[in-house]
Amino acid sequence: MENYLYFRKNRPISASVTLGSATQTCPAFAAADIGVVNNNDNVNEIAAISVTSLDGGGTGHATVLFTTDQIVPLLDYSSTALAIAEGTTHWVEPSTQAYANGVLVLDAHGVAGGYTLDTGDIVTAYWQTGLETAFMYPVSAFKGIVATDTNTSSLTFASIKGDSTDDVITIEHANDGFDALCKMINDACHAYPRDGRLINVIDGHDGNVVTLDGNNAAGITTIEFAPESGY
Repeated sequence: MENYLYFRKNRPISASVTLGSATQTCPAFAAADIGVVNNNDNVNEIAAISVTSLDGGGTGHATVLFTTDQIVPLLDYSSTALAIAEGTTHWVEPSTQAYANGVLVLDAHGVAGGYTLDTGDIVTAYWQTGLETAFMYPVSAFKGIVATDTNTSSLTFASIKGDSTDDVITIEHANDGFDALCKMINDACHAYPRDGRLINVIDGHDGNVVTLDGNNAAGITTIEFAPESGY
């Protein structure tokens, strides 16, 4: 029997950006909030999107149509520009937005009424729970760990598909965290040598990193999974 090493990538509860100009394209959410930006590109993983208005202004042609049941009285988006109270928060339907490489593009309707984003507005995305990427490998598939930068290391495993292309887990950690990471992986591989068990090595559920050693001695901040293509 052998141990199986379990990992789950980081997923935040929410992340926000403040607009630097009047545009429906939000800047990329911070990598510190959502991990490697180019691995975040599925709008279905977003449960809700809110817009907090700096000054409450609206125009005759809307960048954003808010979810109507969030505003009383209900909106009909007539030719009158929508004005909302300063600092108030309203909601946008996630399924009609575009999301790729960590950049959220809110639907540009260009219809009469509605609200046009402005400098200083805050856009917040709230991620779905239960859709985190999780993966595990038998210890026998582990090939090694290498520091690729002062704060980044890569774990290599034999492909789950069983061919010659390896799978890679990239871990960002504190600048002095490599040794602690190596110790934790070693402990995971050699725990329960007689019967073998499922070892929860790194769990980033809800953006909180929980590690096998109990205190995250390596200072792990993000974990990203790059399996061989075709899974």
